[in-house]
Amino acid sequence: MYKLRKYHGDRVQSLTYEKDGKSASVGIIEVGEYEFGAIGDERYTVTSGKIYVWDENLKDWVGYKAGESFEISDRSNFKLKVDEISTYICFYD
Repeated sequence: MYKLRKYHGDRVQSLTYEKDGKSASVGIIEVGEYEFGAIGDERYTVTSGKIYVWDENLKDWVGYKAGESFEISDRSNFKLKVDEISTYICFYD
């Protein structure tokens, strides 16, 4: 089943697919900075643009470009920031 999710005034959107207890999403982020909370382990791969990530463990911004991946730990708060429209795919555990 597919579900469209919109965050931060529709400036971040993702299309999520869930099957057999596993889920993944593809998303697009407009220019800006956004805060989220993870409810499980999340593995992102940037598919276009560049996404900067800040989480409780890093304590600093780290940039990832197309083809690079990063992980967010379960129950952590994190921020995403982009200077250009960027896209990603995310797998949830």
